[in-house]
Amino acid sequence: METAQAMSEPLFQNLEDAVVVAETALLDTQVAVESLRAELDQFTRLHQIQLGPLYGRLDELDALTAETEAAMTGDPEAIRRAVEARARVDGEDPMLFAAANAGLLEDDGEGGSEHEQKPPRPREEAAPTPDPDVPVRPSKTAQRLYRELARRSHPDLVQDQAEIARRSAFITRVNAAYEKDDLPALQKLSEEWSLTSSGPAVDSPQREMWLQHRLIWLRVKQAELALERQTLMENPMADVLAAYQYDSLTALRSISEQLYTAIAERETLLNALIGS
Repeated sequence: METAQAMSEPLFQNLEDAVVVAETALLDTQVAVESLRAELDQFTRLHQIQLGPLYGRLDELDALTAETEAAMTGDPEAIRRAVEARARVDGEDPMLFAAANAGLLEDDGEGGSEHEQKPPRPREEAAPTPDPDVPVRPSKTAQRLYRELARRSHPDLVQDQAEIARRSAFITRVNAAYEKDDLPALQKLSEEWSLTSSGPAVDSPQREMWLQHRLIWLRVKQAELALERQTLMENPMADVLAAYQYDSLTALRSISEQLYTAIAERETLLNALIGS
């Protein structure tokens, strides 16, 4: 009996160690996924706010150029391109827009018909651009404190519903402080939180069974998070951020410079067409 017990103790300790390793891996993945999601959400929002007007100006210039070419040549193919370009500016489906304006593609000899091509739109003023120096991500210190708190208090570490609710309320406060880059609040939250043991006591007969079930559950959660991270990485914005080493401010500045260059080229082309 003593021999059997002596043999089981190392196995029991190995199980305890495996659960600790799985918990650490789960929390690291959870923090990585949540950080990636936050970065993508912030970058997508700022990308739309700061660069949306520039993309809109490019589309408008493309439409004006296509409409000018169509007006100068009267070519049905040029008119079709003009109709589709204008549909993109107006947020319409190009195919449906073209079908609704099918008369533009017909040379019926009635230049003054109701399908007469509309004159180019006047240039629209771009929306004001927010200050590009506003931090996109919390500071490194805030990130470190956030990771520490998440590892200690995340609701995914427990299965008891009451404890999940308690931890969820706490992590909501952590998230709010993290988003504001509020270091004093994060430090107070770190001091406030106290780790509580979970599961049966170490000397309980139910401990081994609990550890086995917990290990299975942790591995399932890890697989779910891995799939979630893969889905996030398939977002086109993730490719853009990765190209700039996840530096959102540098990415926004670089892309805006490229867009301004493209706008200048389109304006030069349009002016050359109008002057010819």
